Amino acid sequence: MKTVRSVLLVHNEPDAFRGLEETLREQQVLTFHAHDCAEARALLKDKSNDKHIDLVLTDAVLPGGTWRDAIRLVGRIAAGTPVVVMSRIENMRLYLDTQDGGAADFIVPPLTGRELGYVLNLAVDRAAPPRIVGSRAPICRESSEYQFA
Repeated sequence: MKTVRSVLLVHNEPDAFRGLEETLREQQVLTFHAHDCAEARALLKDKSNDKHIDLVLTDAVLPGGTWRDAIRLVGRIAAGTPVVVMSRIENMRLYLDTQDGGAADFIVPPLTGRELGYVLNLAVDRAAPPRIVGSRAPICRESSEYQFA
């Protein structure tokens, strides 16, 4: 299993991400911060040795965008870098949409340090082969010929 050494946190709520950052720091994971996709773009384009980013952890909702924008950005600038989407609201539709949209995983805090480490390392491990966006078979089809009474 690969080990995550650095994470880019894309969010605009420092208080909500403070515990997450502390947990990552305890695991010797270097963190970078971006408040929106524009800041994330600059950090991802920076190829200096201290700015190598193993994984992007994004909030589901960002200023001027969503997790989809973060995934598109990472795909254009740092293809192969896994993106984990985080939301404080459990929502099965959002979870499925993120999986169809190319996210490596979807998490709902709080997580223990061990759980977080497992999720992030697994996401990096699975990132080796390119993900096929929309490859998940739908669980139900909205435009089905069958009607439920």
